[in-house]
Amino acid sequence: MAPPNVRQLSAFNAIMKAGSVTEAAERLFVSQPAVTKLLKGFEEACGFSLFERGQGRLKPTAEARQMFAETEKLEAGMLRISRLAESIRNLERGEVSAVTFPGLSMHVAPQAAATILARSPQVRLQLFSRTSRSIEDAMVTGKADFGIGLLPSASASLQAEKFVEVELFLALPADHRLAGHESVDVADLDGERLIALGREDLSYPVIEAAFHRAGAKMNPVAEVQMADAACEMVAEGAGISVVPSLAAAGARDGRLVFRRLRQQVQMTSWLITPRGEPMAMLAASFLDEIRMRIHRLQDEMGRPRPGPKAPQPVVPMV
Repeated sequence: MAPPNVRQLSAFNAIMKAGSVTEAAERLFVSQPAVTKLLKGFEEACGFSLFERGQGRLKPTAEARQMFAETEKLEAGMLRISRLAESIRNLERGEVSAVTFPGLSMHVAPQAAATILARSPQVRLQLFSRTSRSIEDAMVTGKADFGIGLLPSASASLQAEKFVEVELFLALPADHRLAGHESVDVADLDGERLIALGREDLSYPVIEAAFHRAGAKMNPVAEVQMADAACEMVAEGAGISVVPSLAAAGARDGRLVFRRLRQQVQMTSWLITPRGEPMAMLAASFLDEIRMRIHRLQDEMGRPRPGPKAPQPVVPMV
């Protein structure tokens, strides 16, 4: 004997609530014969009659009332499961965690996280900041759904794929002689007072190589750990800096400007995920938001600024 199925259970509950096959069919938006067939199958699965037939109505037996006390709970549970599935499908609830390198975790990743939380208030989110060299350790210990760093992973339990090319931009005081240029040649930075990111920062050798290729002298007068610190020193007039585009996502007061380098300088960011595990939809949505914000930021930074408006011709009065 086959066990009852969900459709049979729904038909039985509808009849118990409506009192007739006709009204139950209307509630379920199916035909009356279909409901009759489902009820018959349910009774066969139970092994006893559930209703007394007569005068166009169905009178539930004592056994039917006992069954209904449980099937109604089961149907309510199925409804909750359906609603839960819908909320998960619509990314309205769930948990997601990410670990990113400091340059990304300062502005862009938190801004992306805020967008996710505003869109889905029931989501619970964790955002960790680690150096690119320690992101692999955080992922191996299961601390996050995904990691984004500037180094690929060598762990057998993780997989790494290129994420976004992070472009480095020139940060200048707003009154600097080069601030009026749309883009700047690295050669023009020869001997300029440079606020450099520390020698242990992965961007340092990339910037150093760009100066070397351009035949420009690199003149670091200060070294800092964070691009935001470099930008603050630039804004105070201490020098110039070359920083990842991500630093421009922070609030600025107009004391410094960012200009694209004509010899494009980039660093590859890497997406680190557990090997062989599919990414949850919510995590993928968070990742897409981060990626979109990086692309949009770099597009806006590299976009030519509007020139001065042409003077309007004077129309003589006649």
